[in-house]
Amino acid sequence: MFQRLTAHMPSANAPKDNLTHAFNNVSRGIGFIALALPLGCLLAGLIRFIPPSDIQDSISHFYYTPIMGDFFVGCLFFNGILLMFMFHTNGRPVSGWKRLSAWESILMRLTGFAAIMIALFPTSGKSDSYGETELLRVFVQGEKGSALFQIGDLSKLGGLSLHFVFAAFMFASLAYFTACVFTRDHTTELGTPESPATPNKLKRNRIYRVLGAAIAISIVAIGLGSTGTLISEKSWDAFNGTFIFEGVALVAFGLAWLIKGRFFKSLAD
Repeated sequence: MFQRLTAHMPSANAPKDNLTHAFNNVSRGIGFIALALPLGCLLAGLIRFIPPSDIQDSISHFYYTPIMGDFFVGCLFFNGILLMFMFHTNGRPVSGWKRLSAWESILMRLTGFAAIMIALFPTSGKSDSYGETELLRVFVQGEKGSALFQIGDLSKLGGLSLHFVFAAFMFASLAYFTACVFTRDHTTELGTPESPATPNKLKRNRIYRVLGAAIAISIVAIGLGSTGTLISEKSWDAFNGTFIFEGVALVAFGLAWLIKGRFFKSLAD
């Protein structure tokens, strides 16, 4: 077992381009965590062994549940920190990332910041498994601990839900990176002609575009469904529409970053 684990860790036999090797490992880490978040929440809701013993209206609503709330916040912080701080090159060209422009590098850091803000500004409303009086409170007063305000109120600024703003920004940015950035020839630098695409690069690009479209479609579906445009909000919640499309977007995001990190050898050059 340990031999299989160490096979994915940096070692003395790592490629000469250690920076590229490190970037690939970080990309894989981001991909695995992105997959773990929806799958972990789905498993927790189905096995009925640990709370919440139910599928919530959205992945964000797992914030309010024991155990899975910490898991939700931990995943967002982990990927947010990696996106914000682990892709600095100090001007050195990194194979696989050579056509990442300066503004896209900034966009990646803002995407990581948005992931952390999603955790810090939780979604509003009660979860399915817990009554409104059981949700986490920030300040309480009186003998019965009545709430001065709910933690979900932190997400509102002038009537605007910061949670949804940061979530929409994060997913839109991830769709852009998947469909528009990952599909470039990153073996040559900006300002130079791109090299002819290899057969595996053509395969990766087709997959990237499908995954990017899946993220974009999920964003639109969540926007339309949660506002009652597609079907009634009650029916949307009954079918866990937001949870499903958030899961689709996160799985697509995770697979894209695993491919980018050369986890699937059959697609790597």
